[in-house]
Amino acid sequence: MPYIQTRDKQQIFIRDIGRQSKPENPPIILLHGFGMQSVHWLPFVLPLSRKHRFIIPDFRGFGRSHTISHNRDCVISNYADDLADIIEQLDLKQFKLAGISMGAFVALQYQDTYGEESVNSYLHIDQSPRCINRHDWSWGLFGQDNEPRLSRATELLELLTPHIEMGTPYQALPKHLKIQLWTDLGDFFASALSKPLHKMLAKKLCGNEAVIRRVMPVNNWPVYIRCLKAYIEQDYNMLATLQKLEKPISLLVGLKSEMYPCGGQLRIADHHRNCKVIPFANSGHTPLIDQPIRFLKELMHFATA
Repeated sequence: MPYIQTRDKQQIFIRDIGRQSKPENPPIILLHGFGMQSVHWLPFVLPLSRKHRFIIPDFRGFGRSHTISHNRDCVISNYADDLADIIEQLDLKQFKLAGISMGAFVALQYQDTYGEESVNSYLHIDQSPRCINRHDWSWGLFGQDNEPRLSRATELLELLTPHIEMGTPYQALPKHLKIQLWTDLGDFFASALSKPLHKMLAKKLCGNEAVIRRVMPVNNWPVYIRCLKAYIEQDYNMLATLQKLEKPISLLVGLKSEMYPCGGQLRIADHHRNCKVIPFANSGHTPLIDQPIRFLKELMHFATA
């Protein structure tokens, strides 16, 4: 069953990999971040698939679900609804849940909206509970650079919104807007990485339109902008959600994360009574890239716990 039909009659691609689960060994749902897709989990899932079952969706706009558009301004709620549809159609009574970055927000939104009764445990990977800095919060997206970076993103959003409303195909976008789009995304992805070489490669990749379009297809390019718009306008704050959750949380934090400074992430433990902190000392926002062997070990511990 590679596709699941959502409540708005869309077809979401999922990977269902590994052994059928027993009650004592529930399946594990993995949720990817912005710019990622389900295939990026495979190097870590396949070594564990003989003993565990993994369910990995491609969110709307990404991977094999790229052509599916959002039907709500709050993309996180949209993704949480899709996740609920997947869980219902696969008839999952109990499962473990893990999310990285945007996927972590989706996991929290799902539990806030639909409850945590079916969630055995939750793995939260490098995501601050809040995105926008306020007088009482200075660990939002990009940390101290939160305001200037989001102001720049807002400028791009304002330039591209008329083209979204007119249904402009990517090929017809003005060249300078394409360049600005990929430049800003290159800076975004570079911020997710901790090693200088990886940062340079991310910017070079986004600077080569022919190459980056293989990673992030553009047939439905507005989905990327709608995600950006949601992060700016929805002012996501998951602290209240974390406070009311009761199931165990494993908090995996990249101590070198530029995307979300570790100080804000570690405060999750202050808002949840059953939280295990797993610091990755040599990792930024993407432990799958920075410390892959350590990440595989932690995923295995989460699967077997």
